[in-house]
Amino acid sequence: MLARYDVLHMPRIDLSFTAETDPGRETPIRETPTRLHMTTGRRPRVTMVQAWVPRYRQGFHAGLRATLKARGVDFTLVYGNPVGEAATKDAVLSIPWGHLRDHRVLRIGSKALTWQPCLDLVRGSDLVIGDQAAARLINYVLLARHMIGRERFALWGHGANFQATRASRAGELVKRWVSRRVHWWFAYNELSAEVVRGLGFPDERITRVQNTIDTADLLAAKRQITDEQQEALRRDLGIDGEHVVVYVGGMYAEKRLDFLLEACMAARSALSGLHVVLIGTGPDAGVVEQAARAHDWIHYVGPRFEADKVRHLLLGKLLLMPGLVGLAVIDAFALELPLVTVADSEHSPEIAYLETGVNGVMLPAGTGPSDYGAEIVRLLTDDVARAQLVNGCRQAAGDYTMSAMVERFADGIQRALAN
Repeated sequence: MLARYDVLHMPRIDLSFTAETDPGRETPIRETPTRLHMTTGRRPRVTMVQAWVPRYRQGFHAGLRATLKARGVDFTLVYGNPVGEAATKDAVLSIPWGHLRDHRVLRIGSKALTWQPCLDLVRGSDLVIGDQAAARLINYVLLARHMIGRERFALWGHGANFQATRASRAGELVKRWVSRRVHWWFAYNELSAEVVRGLGFPDERITRVQNTIDTADLLAAKRQITDEQQEALRRDLGIDGEHVVVYVGGMYAEKRLDFLLEACMAARSALSGLHVVLIGTGPDAGVVEQAARAHDWIHYVGPRFEADKVRHLLLGKLLLMPGLVGLAVIDAFALELPLVTVADSEHSPEIAYLETGVNGVMLPAGTGPSDYGAEIVRLLTDDVARAQLVNGCRQAAGDYTMSAMVERFADGIQRALAN
């Protein structure tokens, strides 16, 4: 038994909203409270419990807190330090206004279950939002409290593990069971919402947040880069041709780097001036290093960050990612760098933002390296087709913004409180 509770009912919340309709969205948005009354005489309180906070999420949480405060809702963030595979990622370790609660890890064979001690911060909240993760023991306690009439419990996540080869069958079954019983769902986007609906969860209690990242720093770095700096970088790398493509991201099996290199070999045989710049690191980085040693037109630069990463990305005319695509599509839009991928890779929900022929290219399932290479050549040599994709990237960058994500999430929280 992890804790002892008294079974008390939540205070009744009476919220009324006036909805302004934005014709560009499917549902009414920006619900502004016109009457807010709680029998306890206090403002509603929302607590978000996160396993850890990636650096790219820091701005989102700060923005959500400020937006909810302006709408009369208090927001508490609970977060931990990353464990296991996540520990290698770029996590925020200190949020002054948040509450850091480290995990306690229980290992069962190769599996690691985590307990995040935060019930003292959760208790009395009007809504608690947690990660969708089977290994998070806190979720089961929060669900139990929700089911006996305590704090309402909502989930934020993909809806399922989109990387099927890494998914645990037992874990997915548990997630399905929990996901059907929560009060509300914050789905990454329509692709995730479709998964959640497929579990039997009512559509009217799903908020599509249009998951994204803040690209302000990326764009600021882009504005400050000069032509002279780019020419110097080209000389340093030994790039003497105009046809340059780039890859950025982790280097592991789902990214299909062998496929990428084979496709680039095919493209190079048809386009002798082709150069490839690969940015990142990971278990499969050795494959890229070996290729770079063998071919002077393949340039492996390792991991790069902030303005340095932007400089290397802007060398390219296309972003090549035949394997898993996630939030990198947002970077592609912001830098107006059309992304080329393949339909049958294990993509994250953000792949839904890519529209073939509009802001990128999704080649059909079953496409091989030679056909992928032919598409590289086509886009590099067809300035009109590539310019159309660049324009589409520019427009998409304006659609998928952090401010819009914050507003959607805040709207969903208010609906969840009023429901």
